[in-house]
Amino acid sequence: MGATGGDQASGSPGSTTLVWDWPTRVFHWTLLIALVIAFLSQWFYWPFVWHRTAGELALVLVAFRVIWGFVGPVHARFAAFVRGPRAVWADLGAIARRAAPLRAGHAPAGGWMILVLLAVVAVQAVAGLYSNDDTDQMGPLYGYVGHALSNRITHVHQIVANVLLGLIALHVVAVMVHRVWLGHDLIKAMLNGRKPGLPAAEAVTGHRLGLAFVILLACVAVLFAILRAAPPLPDALM
Repeated sequence: MGATGGDQASGSPGSTTLVWDWPTRVFHWTLLIALVIAFLSQWFYWPFVWHRTAGELALVLVAFRVIWGFVGPVHARFAAFVRGPRAVWADLGAIARRAAPLRAGHAPAGGWMILVLLAVVAVQAVAGLYSNDDTDQMGPLYGYVGHALSNRITHVHQIVANVLLGLIALHVVAVMVHRVWLGHDLIKAMLNGRKPGLPAAEAVTGHRLGLAFVILLACVAVLFAILRAAPPLPDALM
């Protein structure tokens, strides 16, 4: 489904352009929910299944987003927003001068934030598969590594959790800077997919829902196969 009617207008008052496809938006908010559950379940000692499921969901979502970054609609593709250091520095300078334009997709600095967040979430989720809580709970791949190595991976899991919290805080601050300093409502855009005053040529022409569904199912199937093939977990920590 492409943008129609008022969405095709260019720069007229109140006009908007559809720039974020449904799969990209669903990924963004579902990953946020998964991370919130992962952190809350750890802090408030919810049943371990909540923490494990949230981590596995985050891993599936990251895998989906990486693939979607190559085959999704134009603004979701890494090629559309990953730029070199000069572009990032120029973007940060424009933000400081309050002169950064509203872009259809991610700005250069924001694009690198997306890549870093994806990488850190991936490391955190994979480490969680091998970790333990030093009582009676183990990640589903614990059997591959044994207790000593699992303890070291658990330490990494704990460190990366703090790094991830810092990155999330930085991401939120950046979004607020765009809203308050530049007047760019990035949250609303990620909710309804639309940004105001952009040329019609920037509009997303299709959501590729069928392709997104196939990719998501494939990511789930691969993770399921990996977990199914894992050695049985011991009754207690070794």
